[in-house]
Amino acid sequence: MRLQGRFLANDKPKSTYRKGMNVAVVEGVWAMLLLTMLSGPFLTAYLLYLGANSKQIGLVLAIPALANLLQVLAAMYMQKLANRKRAFILFTSTHRLIGLSTGLIPFIFPKDLWLISFIVIFFIYAVVNAFAGVIWTSLISDMVPNQIRGKYFGIRNVITSAVNSTGLYITGIVIDAYPGALGFNIMYAIAAVTVVMNIIYFTKYPNPHFEKSEGMKLGTFVLRPFRDRIFFKGLVFLTLWTLVVTMTHPFFSYVMLDVLNVPYPTVANLVILQTVASMAGFYACGLLSRRFSERTLLLGALPFLAAAALLWSALNVLPQLLVLIIIYTLLGFGLGSYNQQIFIFMIGSSSKAERPIYIAVFSAITGIAGFIGPTLGGIVFEELKAYPLWMQEYGLFLLLGVVLLVLAVIVAPIVFRKPQNKL
Repeated sequence: MRLQGRFLANDKPKSTYRKGMNVAVVEGVWAMLLLTMLSGPFLTAYLLYLGANSKQIGLVLAIPALANLLQVLAAMYMQKLANRKRAFILFTSTHRLIGLSTGLIPFIFPKDLWLISFIVIFFIYAVVNAFAGVIWTSLISDMVPNQIRGKYFGIRNVITSAVNSTGLYITGIVIDAYPGALGFNIMYAIAAVTVVMNIIYFTKYPNPHFEKSEGMKLGTFVLRPFRDRIFFKGLVFLTLWTLVVTMTHPFFSYVMLDVLNVPYPTVANLVILQTVASMAGFYACGLLSRRFSERTLLLGALPFLAAAALLWSALNVLPQLLVLIIIYTLLGFGLGSYNQQIFIFMIGSSSKAERPIYIAVFSAITGIAGFIGPTLGGIVFEELKAYPLWMQEYGLFLLLGVVLLVLAVIVAPIVFRKPQNKL
């Protein structure tokens, strides 16, 4: 964590930046530990324990994206904030506590209400996160100077991903050693500790001046990102990309657990491998961020995500474990690079005053695709049960991988082409 201090070590007037950046790293560690247990393969495993099928899993996976539509309201709400840090603490703490409460469902509700109770609570959890996400992104982007964003977020993501790997490994051992209710109870007990620590570090964030869009009409404020031609072109492409990706990657865990019957520890180890590979992606982008633009680095990440879907077809000719190792290595490196560049792209085109609405519009529009994708994917996987097994194992992934590859190598270079200066 001392690495962040080096960025501004010789700039004493900006010591508030250094303090905030270091706090954000430690807070991110606790947040990542919690996220490890409340998302990904363990969310899928918990849903299967509660009695969910593929359609219902797809619906749950789609809920956060649907809730992101509310980020436009969150951006407008921020224009009325008297204290951004106070709102940040309120929304993020509430979000963590609601997520933790899903572990109480088997103790409170009868078994036939487990799944519907989870969906309702998870929806509230996602709605609160829509507000928390806009506020956090606005706050952290004001804390980190533009010239070191790539390097800082690269290092922060490497550290949090390393912690994620540890959390995945420990949780995988727990779930495998104590199958059923006991394993999930232990998991949520650990999650409770991370929530407490996360909230403590929320209070340590600095409260930099929040620049509002004073004097700008509400309609002009909301429409500003749509009038930014470069941002809008990228938004349209990334919305289509999100639609296809969310029909694909979220169901990797489902296919392994429910179709291929891969053991929990193996799934956990593969996700750890993905996390380690994503660390490499974060680190590589951090190093290259001063030599190449975020557009160039984003274009380099897309083919990895397409290849991760295409390679499921290799299950037909190569050993299962070998194929899954290659898939999760490519997926991790691609996601690490992609997520970092998307964050920088999202906040890079806007002024401080306009940043919340850029974040909100991006999240809301891609959120529509992020809702449709998993929902449609869940329906398709349920229908595929009437077809040959290979269609569930790799057939759909192969088809969607071809679509992703075309988008990555043909469409994306056109969309993200650097504008030519007019003479």
